This record gives sequence, structure tokens and C-alpha cells, in this order.
Amino acid sequence: MKTIRFFYKIILYLALAISIILSFNVFGIEFIHPYIFLHYEYKKSYPNIRYYEDVVPIENGLAIVYRGKIGKLESDSLTWTKIAYQNHRVYSDGKSAVAYVQGGKYLHIISSQWQKDILYPVNIEKVRVKNGNVLVLLSSQNEDYLIMYDKNQNIIFSVKYKEKVIDCDFNGIFAIAILKPRDSNELAISFADKRGIYMTKVLPPSLQNVKRCYAIEDYILMYNQKVIEVYDLKIQKKIKTFSFAVPPEYVIGNTNVLFAEHRFLVYNKLRKNFVFKQIEDFNSVCADAEKIVTSKGNEIRIYSMNLNRIKTLKVNSFGFVKAVISTDKLYYIYNDRIELYQERW
Repeated sequence: MKTIRFFYKIILYLALAISIILSFNVFGIEFIHPYIFLHYEYKKSYPNIRYYEDVVPIENGLAIVYRGKIGKLESDSLTWTKIAYQNHRVYSDGKSAVAYVQGGKYLHIISSQWQKDILYPVNIEKVRVKNGNVLVLLSSQNEDYLIMYDKNQNIIFSVKYKEKVIDCDFNGIFAIAILKPRDSNELAISFADKRGIYMTKVLPPSLQNVKRCYAIEDYILMYNQKVIEVYDLKIQKKIKTFSFAVPPEYVIGNTNVLFAEHRFLVYNKLRKNFVFKQIEDFNSVCADAEKIVTSKGNEIRIYSMNLNRIKTLKVNSFGFVKAVISTDKLYYIYNDRIELYQERW
């Protein structure tokens, strides 16, 4: 009986110790991470998928964009839809994806349920995707437009600007735009939602050189003279500054992660702060809500949201291009096929 109690106490103390060690992960101190025990089990291959423009995650699968068609890969099915034959920019927040031509007039919104193809009368300058919602910036000679779509691809609102929109982003159901009057150089920031433009104010002198803007949770980020400056939603208090040589972009699959070159800025929802770090060289990057996956050569690296490397996978087949993560699935993209691997513990 004493032996049983002794082993019971050992197990209890060990479980408590592991729980305490794992709890440090929340604060960025990763002595050990649960994902080191993770492995991916091969499930199947999708052959004869060649010459794609890009492959990005959508809910429960992938969107595959070719010149001339879009494929949706879900479970065991792969379906194709014809589109305009052009070179597309492709982006995804992990739930929905968009394909469009910079300066063109066609926009394709892709979700696991359907695909919406839109032809605009004026040119597309920028598209943002977050939580299944889509914000589109359109530009004409004398006016710019912002249009926001909901998860069902219905219009939430549209607004018109006489000023030139330098950049835009959105958070929740409101959008922000950096404006430059067509007859002056003084920059302003505008806020819009389904009520229309509800506030516009001139930016302070320190922000008159802003080139890009981002909205992440309860913060507005400005790219200003080779740094990202983090502000509150009223642009009154500067909270943090991070150095970037070039304007960062959102990582495919997670709009709480920005990167440029090999520097990452991650918003940690639990700690409600930002993690900034430079990681090893890579050729492609994708993320889900919990992991960042990079690829280079025949090596795949998996990072935590604290930007610590927790796993490395080797690819032994020829023709590997990159890895795409979609919730509990990891897809190996080759130049002639796609292989599906399922998360296993």
C-alpha cells in the first residue's frame, strides 16, 4: 500500500511540475512545448497538380490558384472553377482566400462553401482578408473606394474618398485608411464602418511620412521611417516601436502575424502584447492560430507563437516547393502534386 501511495505521489508531483513548466509558455519562456511530441502522418497524395500560381489555406482545406482556374481541395474532393486567365496575387487568413490582379478589375473570394467572382468598373489596388471578411480598395482617377464584405460575401458597407488612399486595413467591422489630399501633402487617417465615414483627422507631424497601416486587435500599427509604431485606436499613445527595413506583410493564414525578410512581429492574444524576433532564413511561410511553418530547401521548421523553433521536418522527395498548414493538416506542395499529412500525437 505504501508503495502504491509513493508512486501516486510521484505521478502527482510530476504532473504538477509539467503543468508549471508548460504554463511558462504563455509568458514566452518555453522550456518545453507540447508540439515537440507532435508528428504528421501521411494520408494521401493529389497527383497531376502542376503550374499553380499559389496554394493557400482555407477552412477545412486549400485553395489552389492557377492561371485560368481555381481549385478547392477539401477532404477527399478536388473541384475546379474557371476564372480570368491572369497572374494573380493570392492571400488567405486561414478561413477565406482572395485572388486578384494588382491594378486589374477581377476579384475572386474563395471559401469552403462557395466562390464569388466580382468584376469592378475601376481598378483594384489592395485586398485585405480577416476572419472571413474582405476589405477591397478600389482606385479611379479622381476617387477611391473601400468596400467590405462579410463571411457570406455580402457587402457590409462601401465608402467613397475624394482623397487618395495610401493604405488601408480593418479590424472587426471598422476600416482605417491613410489619406492624402490630391491637392496637398498632409496625411490624415479615416475610420469607416456601416454608418459610413465616422471620423477623419490629420495625423501629427511625426506620422506625416507613414507609408503603411495595420489594424491588429485593439491597436493600430504605422510603418513610419523603417519602424513599426504601435498606437492605441485613437492614435494618441505610442505603445511600442519595432525595427523593419521594409514594410511587413501579414503571414498567410494568421492576421496576428506580420513579417518582413526574416523578422516577425506576433500579437499574443493571451498576454495581449507583441513578440518580435528574427528567425532562421526561409523561402516560404504559412501559419495557423498556434504555429508558424517555414520552408527552405527540403526542410520544414515549425515555430511557436513565441517564435521559438519547436520542430524540424525533413522532406525526402524531389520537387518540394513549400509547406502549407491548415488547422490540423500539413500539406507538402510539390511541382507536380500535393501530399496531405494529418496531425497526430
